[in-house]
Amino acid sequence: MTPRRKTRQIRLGSIKIGGDAPITVQSMTKTDTRDVEATLLQIWSLEAAGCEIVRVAVPVKEAAEKLGEIKKQIRIPLVADIHFNYKLALHALDQGVDGLRLNPGNIGGKQFVMEVVKLAQARKIPIRIGVNAGSLEKDLLAKYGGPTAQGMVESALRHIRILEDCGYPEMKISLKASDPAMMIEAYRILAEQVEYPFHLGVTEAGTPTVGTIKSAVGLGTLLAEGIGDTIRVSLAADPVEEVRVGIEVLKALGLRKQGLTFVACPSCGRADVDLVKLAKDAEERLKGVTEEIHVAVMGCLPSGEQVVTRDGPRPIEAVGEGEEVLTHDGSLRKVLWTTTHHYRGEVVEVHPTGFAPFRLTPNHPVWAFSRPSRRKGGRDKRPHILSVLKDGREPKWVNAGELSAGWVLAYPVLREKEDRAALTAEGLGVIPVDDDLMTLCGYYLAEGTLSGKGGKPYQQFFYFHERQDAYVERLCSILTGLGIRPSIRRRRHTAEVIAHSLALGRLLEGLLGRGSQAKCLPDWMVRLPQDKQRALIRALWEGDGYVGRVRGYWRATYSTSSWVLAVQVHQILLRLRIAAFLHHRDQPDRKRNWVVSVTSKEALAPLGYILGLRAAPAPAHSRNGQVVLDDRALYVGVRAVRRIPYSGHVHNLEVEGTHSFSLPGASLHNCEVNGPGEARAADIGVAGGKGIGLIFRKGEVVKKVPESQIIDALWEEVERFIAEKKAAQTAPTED
Repeated sequence: MTPRRKTRQIRLGSIKIGGDAPITVQSMTKTDTRDVEATLLQIWSLEAAGCEIVRVAVPVKEAAEKLGEIKKQIRIPLVADIHFNYKLALHALDQGVDGLRLNPGNIGGKQFVMEVVKLAQARKIPIRIGVNAGSLEKDLLAKYGGPTAQGMVESALRHIRILEDCGYPEMKISLKASDPAMMIEAYRILAEQVEYPFHLGVTEAGTPTVGTIKSAVGLGTLLAEGIGDTIRVSLAADPVEEVRVGIEVLKALGLRKQGLTFVACPSCGRADVDLVKLAKDAEERLKGVTEEIHVAVMGCLPSGEQVVTRDGPRPIEAVGEGEEVLTHDGSLRKVLWTTTHHYRGEVVEVHPTGFAPFRLTPNHPVWAFSRPSRRKGGRDKRPHILSVLKDGREPKWVNAGELSAGWVLAYPVLREKEDRAALTAEGLGVIPVDDDLMTLCGYYLAEGTLSGKGGKPYQQFFYFHERQDAYVERLCSILTGLGIRPSIRRRRHTAEVIAHSLALGRLLEGLLGRGSQAKCLPDWMVRLPQDKQRALIRALWEGDGYVGRVRGYWRATYSTSSWVLAVQVHQILLRLRIAAFLHHRDQPDRKRNWVVSVTSKEALAPLGYILGLRAAPAPAHSRNGQVVLDDRALYVGVRAVRRIPYSGHVHNLEVEGTHSFSLPGASLHNCEVNGPGEARAADIGVAGGKGIGLIFRKGEVVKKVPESQIIDALWEEVERFIAEKKAAQTAPTED
């Protein structure tokens, strides 16, 4: 092959074009750009196929105005295709495109060209001059007697001079024709006259069969002669096919090497934008390496899924390094690093019995076990969870894609314990952490509000039903013991206990928060000994709880609009050996209510004892619920599993020690072990997180580096891998 033609180098987004930069594959969407959804779906398909630059048609202002929305959701450079109207070019630049395709001689007078050039120059946006044999200027057609290579070159030089006169050399040139021979001749002629990079293409090549042949001839000939910096195969077919053919042309000429391959978890799709840039940088750094290097990427939970942390549930995307999360063994462990990737495909939506559904990618490991089933009376019958556990069945890590109705999920019981004898409050002195304090906290969480000028909680109100005189007396006694003189105001159906103490207000606000949705327990209260937590549960139930029959069966429920508090109360019940569910109840035009419910007869008895009920609910009127609790975990059945489409970001956490984290109702293994495990071909792995990079070999993390050092760290590991491989190949063997 002829050595590569020397050209000036330009930059299109994150991609270098010309000079010694790799030859890139481009395509163009065939959708109406105004239809953002359809355009994005096509671009995502192109990205998955290996397309490195995408061009979209911009015929009208409405299409230009959609470019910013499209740009935000793709990872490869976006080029706007403009014809005749300079204002469309300005709109496209304002929307943040990475490049323009236009002919400066066709967009109006010099003043209009200068406007476009000035804005493009300010934003360092290159312009592609696109000459097409089928749309040559009339005077050139007359001069040469029709479309010719010479006419195409003269047209290109006209447009080039316009940009040069404007002092803007950031351009690349294309000379396309449906006749490969004409196209080849035109590029050869122009290559002798300018140093700008070239975009190659046989336009209107035809159907996949004919078009592939014509493109292979035209592109292959020029590339073999060292001419060409980007390519596009134009086919009357899905643009994905264009990309595949283009890549195969490069491979056939040895211009596309498999030195770097991204291997994602089978369901994780592609990496986020930062990792795409990483791939490009790595490919450049690894140029010349003949050994195949595989890079694994991973991720797993869609945005919004709640992870149980020391401070309550938080969206997974908001959990950062150093925070502590609940792991499958009931301990709280630090998050070492996080990763975020873009994913488009199916996710698994799991519906646990008595818990809100959650979503994750099919490859993500879940702590669960299956139950045998048998067909009886036209329905699947499964044994009770307890009997399966007694038979020795233990939860294990299984892919979410394997789950189905009837499986059992394991949710851990927090093992950490902490006791506090007292706390100190300004203005109140030392307060024992005893039944009185826990009752006060429970009443405030359930029935209390704070008010006062300037945001200071001067007044405290506790609202009870008129028949709850015992609770009113109990609260007044506690307040009196703190040196506070409360008053009681009775209204229709209510009895209000009112206190006027800034010190008490600050204590309650500091410990438990303010506002119904913001109230929660300090983390140490969740870890207190059982005897102290019983008083808290009793007070909460006296305020916002219910015990009675629903549809003939006994149940006990606690309701709150605070999501954090609901998760904390649920965990306290588990620590008290009371199996409970956690779900939400939505009502029109009202706040979402979170409900902690106890339904099984095995759990109602100890809860009834705590609440001081005279008699436990009759077993005959209690459900034999599909929920079991032991010292380690709560076991709940899976009601249903659905596959739903998803496009967006997915997230993963690496947690020290256990490599696991929990959602309400389930425990998950971080995807780092599973992803590379399934991608067994990965020799060297790389994962990008929030400002960090992880380098691993065969699934084992070997190095954590800042994001800016990922390429250097990757190169070091590649060199080590190659050296070890060569040493193994040359090592003497024993007879």
